[in-house]
Amino acid sequence: MAEEAGVVFRFNTPVDHLLRDGDRIYGVKCGDEIIKADSYVVAFGSYSTALLKNVIDIPVYPLKGYSLTIPIKNPDAAPVSTILDETYKVAVTRFDDRIRVGGMAEIVGFNTKLTEARRETLEMVVSDLYPEGGHLAQASFWTGLRPMTPDGTPIVGATPISNLWLNTGHGTLGWTMACGSGQLLADLISGKKPAIAADDLAVFRYLPGFAATSSPLRNANATR
Repeated sequence: MAEEAGVVFRFNTPVDHLLRDGDRIYGVKCGDEIIKADSYVVAFGSYSTALLKNVIDIPVYPLKGYSLTIPIKNPDAAPVSTILDETYKVAVTRFDDRIRVGGMAEIVGFNTKLTEARRETLEMVVSDLYPEGGHLAQASFWTGLRPMTPDGTPIVGATPISNLWLNTGHGTLGWTMACGSGQLLADLISGKKPAIAADDLAVFRYLPGFAATSSPLRNANATR
């Protein structure tokens, strides 16, 4: 559907840095190529901060989490819906013929090494709740980095750079908020009034002297 609308997907493409001239971005350096556009959106998750270095400083930091994906052994003994183990802050979710167990939050920078002790905790939780539910020996162990902000709210919207936009910092709710964030940002970039008030979502909230009622985004929306 996106390709039919003219979207071009470029997988396995290195993105080196943004090219800036004054208050505008004029290109993205990708290997030997420079890609030019009218507007630029940075949606790099935990790596957004590095890409924006020397352009704008954003308070996004990686929090490391882990998950186990387990083939279901007995459908009647597996979870039906998502539950949360409050003791270990671990979520257990059913995905068709698999059980997903995930959680934890480590402040270890960009370290993506798998830690066996974390796996043991996840196995303990799911074994305690659903001892006959899955084939633990066949589970796949994974780790990833959540892009967190100081206030737990994503950064979606305009920046002090006139044609640079952000969509990052969603923490543990990246998939949950993906469609809504995309629609919100599309409305803002195209000059439409968004369905919700978006002033407090932009990076301006971290700048000195910010007030939602006087932000550049609020003033721009008021004139439309």
